[in-house]
Amino acid sequence: MSASALPLAITGVASGIGAATAQLLSSQGYALIGIDRTTPEDFPGEFVQADLSTKQGVSEAAAKVIALAPQGLRGLANIAGVPGTAPARVVLSVNVFAVRELTRALAEHFTAGATVVNLASSVAFNWRVNAAAYASFAMAADQEAALDLVLADTDIAENSYLFSKHCVRAMTEQLCAELLPQQVRVNSVSPGPVETPILADFKKDHGTDKVNSAAELLGRFASPQDIASAIAYLLSPQSEWVNGTDIRVDGGLVAYRGSTALSTSN
Repeated sequence: MSASALPLAITGVASGIGAATAQLLSSQGYALIGIDRTTPEDFPGEFVQADLSTKQGVSEAAAKVIALAPQGLRGLANIAGVPGTAPARVVLSVNVFAVRELTRALAEHFTAGATVVNLASSVAFNWRVNAAAYASFAMAADQEAALDLVLADTDIAENSYLFSKHCVRAMTEQLCAELLPQQVRVNSVSPGPVETPILADFKKDHGTDKVNSAAELLGRFASPQDIASAIAYLLSPQSEWVNGTDIRVDGGLVAYRGSTALSTSN
């Protein structure tokens, strides 16, 4: 079987960006294996029900994916995520460690030229300020000890979503280096506010006025399809020399706010 006929695995396919990505990739002829804790309606491929908030759940999901793709995988899109309104330990377990553990569990099953895409966020645009700390947490060998340590910090516990997405940015580069010898690419996509079922949670976590101001400035919130297009590009052969990087898909929001802040300070 050629690499192009092998399936892609996608997490978070029951709604939002994951569902839009699955529909787009299916329309482009990709074979798919979807992963979610909620069973989607009319998923265009094989489906694995899984709880990615625990190491056991991730391990079981990986085993089922491998069983469905005995000849290998051409890629993985880590789209499943939990908003900051959820318990901080769950946020970090799903948004950070599930991404790392699922990628590693499937790594030996990736064909040469396979691609991993992680969902980060435009809120993590300045992650390099504390890159070493984010990488240290995201790549920690003892997951539970790492969680205990960072959640003792009230600021992190109260801003777990932001912290998690900083970690995704750092982890993407770490996994890129880790999988480079296998010729497996690892990139991320950073959306701004998106019209999905968790937008209300996003407003509650980051502030309704701040989030709504983005839509006022740009004319609308992003659609799941806007983000799916960028994910599909990174999974495609057309991006074969794009590796270890992030594509920000926010309509120019971060650039505008950063430029405005500079102008105000001068």
